[in-house]
Amino acid sequence: MVLRTYQERVLTCLYNWWMAHPEPTDAPLLVMPTGSGKSIVIAELTRLLFDTWPDVHPRTVVLVPSKELAEQNADKLARLLPSHISLGYYSASLGRKAPNADVIVATIGSIYRDAHLLGNIKCVIIDEAHLVNPDGKDAGRFRQFLADLAKFCAFRVVGCTATPFRGNGIWLTDGDAPLFTGVAATVTVQELLDANYLAPLVRPADAVATRIDTSDIKTTSGDYNLADLSARVDDYLPGVADEACRLAADRRKWLAFTATVANAGHLVALLAARGIETAVVTGETPKAERERLIADFRAGRMRCLVTVLALATGFDVPDVDCVLWCRPTISPVLYVQGAGRGLRIADGKEDCLWLDFSDTTERMGPVDAIRGRKKSRTAAKDATAPHRLCDACGERCAVNALECASCGYIFPEPEPDAREAIASNAAIMAHQVKARIVDYPVSRVDYGIHEKEGKPDSLRVDYYSGLRRVSSEWLCFDHGGFARAKADAWWRKRSTLPHLPKSTAEAKEWVDADYPLTMPAAIVINETGKWPEIVGYHWNSQLEAV
Repeated sequence: MVLRTYQERVLTCLYNWWMAHPEPTDAPLLVMPTGSGKSIVIAELTRLLFDTWPDVHPRTVVLVPSKELAEQNADKLARLLPSHISLGYYSASLGRKAPNADVIVATIGSIYRDAHLLGNIKCVIIDEAHLVNPDGKDAGRFRQFLADLAKFCAFRVVGCTATPFRGNGIWLTDGDAPLFTGVAATVTVQELLDANYLAPLVRPADAVATRIDTSDIKTTSGDYNLADLSARVDDYLPGVADEACRLAADRRKWLAFTATVANAGHLVALLAARGIETAVVTGETPKAERERLIADFRAGRMRCLVTVLALATGFDVPDVDCVLWCRPTISPVLYVQGAGRGLRIADGKEDCLWLDFSDTTERMGPVDAIRGRKKSRTAAKDATAPHRLCDACGERCAVNALECASCGYIFPEPEPDAREAIASNAAIMAHQVKARIVDYPVSRVDYGIHEKEGKPDSLRVDYYSGLRRVSSEWLCFDHGGFARAKADAWWRKRSTLPHLPKSTAEAKEWVDADYPLTMPAAIVINETGKWPEIVGYHWNSQLEAV
């Protein structure tokens, strides 16, 4: 099997992680976008284990959350694994249990009580790791299985996902006793785009005029209330159908996402009335019918496939060249997983048209720039209460807060609401965002101690241009590693003293005393993203890039 360079890197990083973290409870994540060849990496990992240590017969369990994913994974692995490595299912829903296979693809609901039947296992791979709800019954099943298996053999664990955060955006590695303890390797969408391994998402030349209004839809369990959202989406589907036929007339394969099965059925009827061959496929569609419809779609006998987000994960039709986003969401996982259906490359496909009939893209930002956040200390509060999330650290703040009480991030001034106009034509890929770089003359610099519960103090530096505070940065003298090295380099550039401060407190004492720091003539700020970022300093005529 010939691996791409980044796939080899992923395996090397995983091996290095395991060497640096010998405890079996240290379970890392491999973050690989849709279309990056995750199945190839899994197959090669199992082969390397098997062929490198044949004397111990290192067997592997691949855990998945559903029978559909079990079938998909097993089908891919069967094509990739060498013939001397046997493959078997362990799924009650599929009526097949093969506890003695070299590679066992298992649904967690079927296997979590049966660890004692498996014998000597050396590797457990948890696929679609973002679907493991840390507070749900599945997390308990994973923990029970791993704990029971540890009674009989020594093994290592690794999770695979395209989205290393939960539906609410919190990192899988964050929270109380997370199942995954770090990230061993990350493959970015941008590096795959640069290497032509993915097809970019593009917005239409004309703005999308239909915009599903969610301003009065409440949220439950980290997303919009499904019943209320379904009723609202239905009101807009005639406009969605009209615009899809106009804007995607030259696209061959459309994949549409709706909030509910009822929405999907309504959209199918509307598109069919406009001459578009369309069908509904969901997780509840019987297997034989599902396979027939997807085969028709794959072969081009059907123009559009409509589904709910249950189909987003694990669905594989590479030549989809148009995605109709007909369901608003506040879940970054659903957004990224849904958009990822259009990223795969295929013969004759240059890009994928992204038609967002909501404000999801505008709120979330480019799909390849989505990041997780840390668990808020106030996470136990009512998620529907008015609040704003800090873009820098993810902390829940008062809705009228001027700055984050946790990290000090300054909230930007609100922009006029454009909901009554047209749907956003915001960039769907990061490289489509037009950079906005601004130079600000510096009139004053203020220094203060920033305290954060449970974290070392940092030195906060506020830059003013005239009377306006235009940006801030934080120097972590009390930290170690890169953060401390960055703070030291910052200090050396501005101080004539021969010594470096030993702590944040000492740094503050020195700037308050008779040891002033040199102030840059101007700072360079990138105002492109959700929050301003300092990217350079002007020292008289000399520009220093960050």
